[in-house]
Amino acid sequence: MLLKKTKLAGIISLLLCSNASAAVVVDVIAEQTDPSRYGPYVSAMDTSSAAVATTNVATYTSTYGQQFTYDIGAPWTYNEYCKYNSEVCDLFWDGKKGGDGSDGLYAWRRNILNTYNGNYESESTTTIHNASVASIDPVELTQSRKITAMDVDVPVGYGTTNAQFVRRGFYGDDPLTPLFTDNGGFSSAHDATQVIVKSVSFSGVEFNQKLVVGQSSVDWPNSNGSSSRFSACFNAAPDDDRFDYDDLYYCPGFNVQASFWSVSDLSIPKLFSSTWIDNNIGNGSDAIYIANAYAINTSGFAVGFSTKNVFSGDSGGRARATVFMPTVNADSSIKYTMSEIVKPDDDVIRDTVAVDITDTVYDAASKSMVASSGTDASQAFIVVGNRMYKQPQNRSYATEFYTYDVSNGDVRYPFQGNPIKGANSQVSKINNDGLAIGWRDGRGETSPTADGSARHQSAFIYDYKSKKSAYLDDLYCNDIDDSDVRYRFTNAISITDNNSDSYTIVANGYDYVNVENYKNRVGSTPVVLSMTVSKTELDAFDNSSQCPIKAEEDYERSGAGMGWFVLLPTMMLLFRRFKRN
Repeated sequence: MLLKKTKLAGIISLLLCSNASAAVVVDVIAEQTDPSRYGPYVSAMDTSSAAVATTNVATYTSTYGQQFTYDIGAPWTYNEYCKYNSEVCDLFWDGKKGGDGSDGLYAWRRNILNTYNGNYESESTTTIHNASVASIDPVELTQSRKITAMDVDVPVGYGTTNAQFVRRGFYGDDPLTPLFTDNGGFSSAHDATQVIVKSVSFSGVEFNQKLVVGQSSVDWPNSNGSSSRFSACFNAAPDDDRFDYDDLYYCPGFNVQASFWSVSDLSIPKLFSSTWIDNNIGNGSDAIYIANAYAINTSGFAVGFSTKNVFSGDSGGRARATVFMPTVNADSSIKYTMSEIVKPDDDVIRDTVAVDITDTVYDAASKSMVASSGTDASQAFIVVGNRMYKQPQNRSYATEFYTYDVSNGDVRYPFQGNPIKGANSQVSKINNDGLAIGWRDGRGETSPTADGSARHQSAFIYDYKSKKSAYLDDLYCNDIDDSDVRYRFTNAISITDNNSDSYTIVANGYDYVNVENYKNRVGSTPVVLSMTVSKTELDAFDNSSQCPIKAEEDYERSGAGMGWFVLLPTMMLLFRRFKRN
């Protein structure tokens, strides 16, 4: 386990308050110790506490140069050809080790093709910080484990064991069996919470269980009802062609549905829906039908995506953001109805996904988040998610984050066209105070990316209640001496709920050691950072406030001049694999 290094370089005081305490504290949770690997990246945090010393954080490193958001069970994370110039695209395909193809996207895809023939090599190494719980990961999952959530000190996620099954979700040390188990089946887990739902129709009846949510294989894809597409994904000869990726659109080889398991019985999943969007039953085209639940709240509302058959070909399936709404039966069991949200123009938007939902509801009158009640679908739970354009916007294939009010369908695109049409933003979490976090184009990043180069990304926080936002970099260094500035926050991944009027955010980032390296973006070390910020500081922060040293930055740069560990996280918004319509 990597030792945590606390570097209180980011202490900002509220100078105008006589009784002020430190408002922003920055810590290094993990740093890169093996330059041959990518990362570390943060993948999950226990969000129940804002105390840095006790918050459990999961990180991982990767063998290959794929984006840290790539997920073989979620094609929306990798489903486009590289849109940058050929120099940048070739760099990612071949890898950083002298262009020998040993650690780039080609090697990553080749390794996936070895999964079921016994030659797969584990590509990730996972560590849990601030808790002695790493040993309870399932012993059956010996390779490429990824923790997607922390239920206090219980890890939730998925892993693999080659030649037995290509993926199996887990909760603690218990594997999550999928519904369809041919060739081992396929399952993933992404969230867990105690769900308490009172029945609307039956007085005194309620559902009260801890649920784990994710996805489960349900049958073979439609092509011929056999495992041929499974073999094409996980057991075929590699072809070094970055314009094809060896038919990756056949992955994950199964039709997969959004599913949930009760912690009291993890052996059998239940489905949120037996069909996909538009009532598709998984045999309407040659596309593989995939759905997933990324989050569930304490009232039983879950969010994720389901497949819509946009085109008739093999790659015609597209992700569509969904909310799953609960109903309690007379026998205290729970059932769900599925609804598509933020319905896009299929000719303009490629994919939409919902990634998180609040436990609380938004009270428009008081502009505050308040406790929810019952199972009423008209409650103002706030959903956050992302949508990806299939057409260039101002010569950029943009990704935008959105918010969605379950009660009235109100949709916001907080950074749409900001600062320019085609600007990028991606959200990862929202807490119960309505604070959303993620990443977006950094200040001054406006150059076209289509047939161009990537834009630097910078982590942000957005307050749904006040509509104010801030870059974490600005919160960190706004009022400290320039000589102390050394960290950049690139991708905010998780945020805690309010604890003593403060919040803790974990993010990927870089340590530049000194201010000159920071100014010139050279000599950095990849790190996982935490920021603890007070509610007072966030409430007082001005949208226009900016880290003084960053205001002096020269934004002129080319893709070729950007280092690997700068390019890798910034390209994740736009660099996805292939396209065959």
